[in-house]
Amino acid sequence: MRPTSASEREHQYRFLASLYLRPPSESLLGMIRDGSIVPAFAAGPGEEGPNHLREFLAEAPGLPALAEELAAEHAALFVLPSGVIPHEAFYLDPDKRLGGKVTIAVQRFYAGAGLSLLEHCIEMPDHLGLELEFMAALCRLEGELEEARDAAALPRCVEFQRTFLEEHLSRWAPECCENVIRHARRGWYRAIAHFTLAFLRSERAHLGGRHAEGARLCEPVQST
Repeated sequence: MRPTSASEREHQYRFLASLYLRPPSESLLGMIRDGSIVPAFAAGPGEEGPNHLREFLAEAPGLPALAEELAAEHAALFVLPSGVIPHEAFYLDPDKRLGGKVTIAVQRFYAGAGLSLLEHCIEMPDHLGLELEFMAALCRLEGELEEARDAAALPRCVEFQRTFLEEHLSRWAPECCENVIRHARRGWYRAIAHFTLAFLRSERAHLGGRHAEGARLCEPVQST
């Protein structure tokens, strides 16, 4: 089942964001070792993510230095300049200039939504992990607005999500994930990239459907 409620979607975004921002924590490593990590991922039939995850979980017990192995691969993929560059500017700026116009546009989008994600983070605003974290924050806000029955602000929050997904994440994250799949040595990060691709596809369908529904509700009633 794909996550559809605001809280489910927030959890999925936040979980994926953490995987790109830092190596696995001790608690996550424990879940990898005992296999309890599996339910944390949502996967549809025919997708490659589950296969890579099962492959990695089968080999994980034979890796005595699992923490060091995954920390090294995280650095190789997402920190070192020779790896996958997890920044929107690298994919959408013609000069691949980090910190330039593309990065600033992302920061302005965050500010327009009234959210700040950089107070306790050293990454630039257009890092994949931060863009996923931003979507998680919007999902959290959506849940709060639903609970408050705020009929005026709720559609705006959903539209912020749809617009950011269409104008930012969906324009570059798929290519970034494909690069992760090509460069990752272990099945762990290949699985994460496949799950990210699948989740973003489901989000485009979910938010696109909500946008279309909202547009229909705004159509004038035809008199008979």
